[in-house]
Amino acid sequence: MKNKHQFSLAQRINVNIYGSVTKDCLNFIKLIYQNFDKTLESPEATLNIEITDVLPEIENKFQLGKDGYSDDKTLVLSSGHSITREESGFTIKVPSKVKRGRIPFKRLTPGRHITDEIIEPFLQLLLLDTNATFVHASSVYENEEVDVLMGWRGTGKTNAILKDFGSKEIWSDDLAIIDTDGFVYPYLRPIRLYSYNLPLIDKGYLKNHNLNFKKHITPPWRPVHYLPLKNKNNIKRAKLKKIYYLNNPNSSSLGKDAEEIMHFEQLFFENYRIMLKHLGVFKNKRTVSDIINKALAIK
Repeated sequence: MKNKHQFSLAQRINVNIYGSVTKDCLNFIKLIYQNFDKTLESPEATLNIEITDVLPEIENKFQLGKDGYSDDKTLVLSSGHSITREESGFTIKVPSKVKRGRIPFKRLTPGRHITDEIIEPFLQLLLLDTNATFVHASSVYENEEVDVLMGWRGTGKTNAILKDFGSKEIWSDDLAIIDTDGFVYPYLRPIRLYSYNLPLIDKGYLKNHNLNFKKHITPPWRPVHYLPLKNKNNIKRAKLKKIYYLNNPNSSSLGKDAEEIMHFEQLFFENYRIMLKHLGVFKNKRTVSDIINKALAIK
């Protein structure tokens, strides 16, 4: 089937998106991943995302009550999603309509469901399996090293990097990637600007993108604008300089802190993770704490 969009990250994982993707959904996906690297010839892992209402035909070997059923490598969920463990990754089938949040009915699958609730949590599983991890953090590249600013939501990670925007190279806004060798990789998802971020944005940029008007018609919980990030020097990775834990600068347990924050950030995914582990479909060899502690030990 023809791919709708492809990219790679952290020099180890390819992502392929295809199927019955609506125009709005595809446009959002392309907006989010427009500055990511092209696919690798020999990736360590691959994540395939297909938007389809056709469920895989499997033998029902294990029934998970009303939540789903599975065979040895595929979990089919009552939501219409399915998760298949491949030799080196996952194939995820996503229905054309989903129910999200507090809205009591299904609607056309939005791009943010694909990016935030499917791609990112499964990328985290694959990163862990390839000796790397997401950290809930912004990151800034300077002088061949990267500072990582980790913290809980609402701490001010975005505002911290907006002060450097234009003078330093921003490598991530919300999720940084770190591996066991102490390298940080760009995660060039655009910065999600909310109304409270706009005072830190150049007035000319605000005017050119009509953001002063848009902030008045955009609900507080939605981004007013997506500010693109670019890998200006085309550097694929750089050494970790320091992890700053914004909520607790004197912490002596950064690995544990990073793991707990990431667990909280992807708590919505915990049900699927438990199912996959229970069925033996996927087991991570490493934890966030393992990887961060190894990266810090290299310093």
